[in-house]
Formats: sequence, structure tokens, C-alpha cells
Amino acid sequence: MQSLDHLINKNGDPDILIDSFNEKYKRYAIWDYSDCIYLDRTGFYLNGNILEGDFENLFREILTKWKEDQKNQEIAAVGFMSYEFKDYIYKHLDFDKKKYNDFPLLWFCKPKKIIEYSLDNSNINNTESILDVVNDILPLNEYKSKIDKIKSYLKNGDVYQINFTDKKILNSTQNSSFKLYSMLRTLAQPQEGVFIKNKDFDILSLSPESFVKVKNRKIQTSPIKGTRPFSKNLNENKKLKFQLQNSEKDKAEHLMIVDLLRNDLGKICKMNSVKVEDLYKIKSFKTINHMVSKVIGKLNSNVDELDIIHALFPGGSITGAPKESAMKIIDELENKPRNIYTGSLGYIKPNGDMSFNISIRTLLRYNNKYEYGIGGGIVWDSNETDEWNEAQQKSKILEPLF
Repeated sequence: MQSLDHLINKNGDPDILIDSFNEKYKRYAIWDYSDCIYLDRTGFYLNGNILEGDFENLFREILTKWKEDQKNQEIAAVGFMSYEFKDYIYKHLDFDKKKYNDFPLLWFCKPKKIIEYSLDNSNINNTESILDVVNDILPLNEYKSKIDKIKSYLKNGDVYQINFTDKKILNSTQNSSFKLYSMLRTLAQPQEGVFIKNKDFDILSLSPESFVKVKNRKIQTSPIKGTRPFSKNLNENKKLKFQLQNSEKDKAEHLMIVDLLRNDLGKICKMNSVKVEDLYKIKSFKTINHMVSKVIGKLNSNVDELDIIHALFPGGSITGAPKESAMKIIDELENKPRNIYTGSLGYIKPNGDMSFNISIRTLLRYNNKYEYGIGGGIVWDSNETDEWNEAQQKSKILEPLF
């Protein structure tokens, strides 16, 4: 199998990457796509032409056709749901219309040239200063007032946990978003990486978190909730991991989300098939330690891809619990759309297997700027300064390029 560098030398920069530094996962480079669908606030489009009819029926028809067209390929469809796709799923909730923009709620394409590539553990020796922060996340005093508001909701019993987020706005002197992704991937070594280049936007996702994986009708979601910094000093990192493993606060936050996801999977899985594995497992990534669990189940025979998205989206780890109450409060507190951040990127195979990430640690080039969302779960005993510092810790993967 060829390396990514070899494929780039031969074919040029790819338009899409399904990327991972996990040896067990497959990696695909994609050049060009033949069809593209997207849903935005004005309607549902195929190759730029608006379609008349019910979105869900149309989506299913197109996906079925793509799966047939691609039956001899590895992938039938690649794409994403932005966080605001929740507005479509939860139509009964009255979300803030002032935050509407042109970014797609859902976007998928049918890829043309797909080549699997080998895991390349190359390291970048020269990191250039090519990113500049134009607007940072809220200053600590404003952040504290947001947390106080969240705690008033927690005190009233409206929610148990809220995932509050903000974003950094950045400029880059690197004109090629793929070259920027190439630099970042060697620094971050993403488990669930995705790169998509499009005339209207580029997405550079270095996510460590899996939203959903389906293989042979078995479904798995792996929520991340609980964070400590990563230290290159082995003894120091062992202490940080021990702290996280034994933090009652982090375990309580984590269990809330695991329970939420067990409930979500229960809507689409066979009776008594939903199980939790590796509860409170601590995993180390390049700049951060996380608490991760695995929730698995066996899908009911009549469940398809859109049913899965309906049941699980958006991921519980990036909303809070209960999900609907949390989303309403997030909508009130956050003054701009999240766009792709905390949405989900991934692919669907011709046989219906699928793999999607939670789009955290993700850069979006949109309207001539890059945006990078960061956030965390807030509970009653959250310390505002600790949470603000944790949010900043989640942009550490970008720092070598500042």
C-alpha cells in the first residue's frame, strides 16, 4: 500500500482525506466527486439545483442510488452534518433565527477517485508561524458570567450539564488548506481526522472523538468527557492521568453522557443489546488526556443511516443532558452558530457501514477566515477559571503554528 506522500506526488493534493493515526482504521485519499447534495436554510440541492419534495425521502433515494453506483468502491458518500442540523431534527424547538447563515446544515458528495493509503508516522521538523489569532474566546470575566448563568439553570434543575463553547477566529499565511492540514496532522496525529476542500469552505478536522461507527449492523459510539493536559514527562503524565481517573466530578459528568447515549441507542437497537464497555477509560493524545467510554448495540433490522443520525445527532458529549433542554440553553448563551464545530464528519460505505467523528479540534475556513471552536461540559461544581483554562488547552495543537 502506498504512502500519502507518494500518492500526492503522483496525483496532486487530494480534495478529501479520511485520515487516522489509529493502526486499526483505514485511511482514504479522494480526488474529485461527481455529485453533491446539501441542505441549507433555503432548501435541498443536488449539484446546485433545488429539489422539490420531502428532504428525507429525497436523501434516502439519492443515497440508495449512490450506494448502487459505488458498489465496487470502498465509499458511497462522504460528508457532514453541521451542529445546526439539529434545527432540522428538532423542528419543535424554537431556535434563534438571528444566527442563521449560509453554511450547509448537511453536505454529502459521491467521490470519484478513492485510494487507500498506509499509516505514515512522519514528523514535521520545521513548523512555520502561519496562524494568527484575530479574535480569541471570551475573556475570563465574561466567561465567568456565562458560567454563572449556566449554574442558575443547573440550580433550578433544568439541566444536569451544559456543553458551553466559543471559538477563535484566525488568519493564515498558508494559502493551501491541505498543506496546513498536513502540518497539523503530524502534530496532532488525529484518531478521527477528516479533510474536505470545497469552493465555498475547507474543513480540517483533527478530532480524537468518534460519533458513530456501524459495521455489520453493530453500532458503537465513543463519548469523550473529562480532560487533563498531556505532559511529555512520563511520570508527570501518569499523575495527570491518575487525577482524571479518580476525579469524582469528571466521572459524574462522563456518566451523565454515557447514560444519555445508552438511551439514544436504545431507540434504534434490539432489545437488551445496548452495553457499555471500557467505562471511564483514560486515553492519551498528543496534547491532551481524555476520559473515553464505549457504548455498543445491535441495530434493528429496519433502521437506516438517516434513522441513526436522527436518534443520535447531535452527540450528547457536545450538548449536555438532558439533550433538548441543554440545546435550548446553549442557543440562548452562545451568540454565534457553531457551524461544523461539534457537528459530525464521515463516510458511508455501499453496504451501509458508516464512520463519523464528532467535529472537535476542527478548523473551518469560511468567509476568508479560519474558525476553531473550543468548549467543555459545565456542571454545578465546575470552577470557572479551570474550565476557561481547559478550553484554551484544547487549542494546544495549533500553538506550534501561531
